[in-house]
Amino acid sequence: MNARALWAIARRDLTGVRRSRAIMTPLLVIPLGFLVLLPGLVALLPAFGGDDPQAARAFGQLMTALPAEARAALASGFADGGASYEQKWLLLVHTQLFPPLFLLVPFMVANVIAADSFAGERERATLEALLYTPPSDAELFVGKVLAAAVPALSVSLLGFLLYYAVVSGVGEAAYGWHPPFSAASLVLAAWVGPAFAAFGLAAMVAVSLRVQRTQDAVQVGGLFILPLIGLVVSAVKGAVVLRAGTLGVIGAVALGAALLLLRAGVRSFRRARLVSRL
Repeated sequence: MNARALWAIARRDLTGVRRSRAIMTPLLVIPLGFLVLLPGLVALLPAFGGDDPQAARAFGQLMTALPAEARAALASGFADGGASYEQKWLLLVHTQLFPPLFLLVPFMVANVIAADSFAGERERATLEALLYTPPSDAELFVGKVLAAAVPALSVSLLGFLLYYAVVSGVGEAAYGWHPPFSAASLVLAAWVGPAFAAFGLAAMVAVSLRVQRTQDAVQVGGLFILPLIGLVVSAVKGAVVLRAGTLGVIGAVALGAALLLLRAGVRSFRRARLVSRL
């Protein structure tokens, strides 16, 4: 494949994304809401309650409800075991509640752009001109996938840095303590999240080829996010303890599935079929 052709297609799509308010709005709102505002507010919940003993009691009940493995993982974050419930809450937020969002957010960002890849071209009546450009069928398909992958990867890494800065800043300001750096969170943000996003966007580009409107692609693509939501819920409830080694394997499986899906999409994509449907 011609790298210059791939980047030309991706750059064309990224320029269109930057100029589209309908696409840029969710691309900004989703990461800021899920990785900055929500973690900051949730981390501050104990501070809102002050020294209320009921708040400490409620947290104790929450900890008791967690599975034994999740409680042990949280306890290991404090060498002397004498942490306040505010500090334990912050560690719970940092290790169990919000790291799964590093899977969800890049997946959602990738899907917003991938859904627009071909269906959006149809709606804007620009698909025919695109299909008569020089790049090969494979370059055209991969270029569309690349256009969605760049923002998803950027959001994954930048969102992790913003999230950690917010949680650390809130911890220091409100409790005089911030949670230690989590290797599992880094693996989620830098490896597993992009792998799941790659799988989702390869599937969404294929869906976008077969529907007439971007909205239709988004509705169908909603099915792909259901397994991720199940994993997020399991992690929040403590049923799944996030460990770097296990997450590394999950990321490898997701990336392998994404590559297989991308290969199948490249093999099946024929612009002649799209021209005949115009």
